[in-house]
Amino acid sequence: MILLGAGELSRFAAACFTGLGIPDADAALVAEVLVHADLRGLDSHGTHRLPAYLERVAKGLARDGSAITVAAGSGAVRRLDAGGALGPLAAVRATDLAVALAREHGLGLVAVRRSTHLGAAGFYAHRAAAGHELVAIVSSTAPASVAPVGAATPFLGTDPLAIGIPLGRHGTFVHDMGTGPSRARVRRAAQEGRALAPGTALDASGRPTDDAAEALLGTLLPVAGAKGSGLGTAITLLAGLLGGAAFDDEIAPTYPAEAPQDIGHVVVVVDPWRLQDRASGLGRLEAVVDRLHALPTVDGVERVRFPGERAAATAAHRSAEGIPVPAAELRRWAAAAEAHGLHDAARWVSRALRRAG
Repeated sequence: MILLGAGELSRFAAACFTGLGIPDADAALVAEVLVHADLRGLDSHGTHRLPAYLERVAKGLARDGSAITVAAGSGAVRRLDAGGALGPLAAVRATDLAVALAREHGLGLVAVRRSTHLGAAGFYAHRAAAGHELVAIVSSTAPASVAPVGAATPFLGTDPLAIGIPLGRHGTFVHDMGTGPSRARVRRAAQEGRALAPGTALDASGRPTDDAAEALLGTLLPVAGAKGSGLGTAITLLAGLLGGAAFDDEIAPTYPAEAPQDIGHVVVVVDPWRLQDRASGLGRLEAVVDRLHALPTVDGVERVRFPGERAAATAAHRSAEGIPVPAAELRRWAAAAEAHGLHDAARWVSRALRRAG
């Protein structure tokens, strides 16, 4: 593993995007979203996605945020047309608009169509909850890779759901889950020859498999069976209804990048202080987390944690010590940079590899 500082990794990622014509501010924002995931230990949704994002930009299948427009809505609800923007740009715009609507109305709902992969959904829930002390619920569609319960072929995406809640002195609750296993993690397992956990996937013949390469030819299974299947179905239905986005089975695959995507996001932000005094509300939240932390634990567990607590600790550690990146990952970045004529970026990767010995 090679340790890279968050700042240098952000600058590298941003430089790759600006090298393909993305404006500085947009490039920095996409890099922030990706590195935020790396810092919190969500490596499959961080800069691991950089080559795929660059490929879509280079092919004209993703772009900057200049074409994002408000397409419909009034009062506390809006629909955005992302115009093919990089997903993080569309999702940040949706989150910030939902925050503004919640400030005005007590609640804001923003749905998005014609977007691309948004990165880790938890980034946007965290942005509203930690940055503004508001409650946020964020979801997104994704290309079909998950079989609903009873099916043998993909129909749903690994549609994420993230919830952010401010917790006062305890920081921020961020529950960020996919309704199916991360396909990026399955690809990594295939590359490294690692077996999948039972119940993760079916092969091309519809038989259970723990072989990651066979899983990529077949279908993933929803997390928690019918529960994940139901949540994933609800997310794609809501994004299609509220945002006018394509349903999961209509979205062009991310790999290979050959066609525009119409990924949908839904962001809901609530101002809880419209319903109660802020100080007393935060006090109650802090007290319930104190009780959670005081629960007796099973063997091998030091303390019961709330969702987002471990990720925050990982972010603090990686901010201080560096983000661990496999050498093979760096070589993927170098190959992608060279393929798109980003020679300075490729040289930076070479220096990072040499620095690690």
